[in-house]
Amino acid sequence: MSPPSASCPRCGAPRVDGPECPACGVIYLRAEVRAATRQAEAREHEAREAARREAEDQRQALHEALEAHAAPTFVPPLVAAYPTPDSATEGITFHDDEVGSEDALEARLRLAVLPVALVIAFLAVRSPGLHGMLRIFLTMPVHELGHAVTAWFCGFSATPTFWVTHVSRDRSTFMTLLLAGLSGALVWQGWKRRRWTWLGVGAGLLVAQAVCTFGLTHAQAKALTFFGGDAGLMVLGALLMATFYVPWGHYLRRHQLRWGFVAIGAAAFMDGFEQWWAARTDVDRIPFGRIEGVGLSDPSTLVDVYGWNISRVIHWNVTVGVVCLLALGALYLRGLWTARAALRG
Repeated sequence: MSPPSASCPRCGAPRVDGPECPACGVIYLRAEVRAATRQAEAREHEAREAARREAEDQRQALHEALEAHAAPTFVPPLVAAYPTPDSATEGITFHDDEVGSEDALEARLRLAVLPVALVIAFLAVRSPGLHGMLRIFLTMPVHELGHAVTAWFCGFSATPTFWVTHVSRDRSTFMTLLLAGLSGALVWQGWKRRRWTWLGVGAGLLVAQAVCTFGLTHAQAKALTFFGGDAGLMVLGALLMATFYVPWGHYLRRHQLRWGFVAIGAAAFMDGFEQWWAARTDVDRIPFGRIEGVGLSDPSTLVDVYGWNISRVIHWNVTVGVVCLLALGALYLRGLWTARAALRG
């Protein structure tokens, strides 16, 4: 207990000799005990409050850490670069005063870029010398990637290189589960973020994988893998060209990467499509034969090994090219529709 004070603990009057305060009549010793008890209770209350605040801070920190670890770690293609909902817009939003000139430029680009890119790519693949350079440096990697992607969807392990794609002899359970997990993660991200396009794409990829992996026999899947070279060349080329229409604020747009993708995509698409379109009337355009260090070419493998006839090879390649061209046309018209106000201006 603290030593007695010089005043009454209750009323503050000067303390006198004796057991009681003459002003308020309280017994000094009892008042001092009560005062000491209140001080101890106050200190205890402050200690409890400090402990409660510290525990609350710890719980908040633990909650934030759990949320960070519970968040999905998979980021689908192009999702990490996608703008936030506040900055993202659907198509082009034109403002008369603030960004009118930039919107008008984008509208003119939407009017011209895809047709010009396809025309230039067509002229390039029709030039023998330039076509060889394009195939070596641009289109052959896309062609091999088409083989690999097709093999993955059929359940095989595949490693694309610059001139050849190494595909496993048998289907791989690991590759099947890995691709299904990636597509499932895209579906989950679409559901969680209410991005219905992502959800639809992920569901479509899961269906395509199920059909190619469990609906095709081993021989049919192998044949589809060889067919996926030129078919993938056109499909992936169309997808690369479609990146020109990424929305405002997208990483590909901020860093001008879409221009390179459009150039590569146009060259890849036209390299495959021009050849097979011409093969409708000129079978000699089909690259039959044997490639040194690789083996039979893709058309020769389909015809000689898997029993496809030439008409079937031409028909399916032309069909893939026409479908890709129609999809690009629909995307092109949609881009012009969203930019119609600036085009009129």
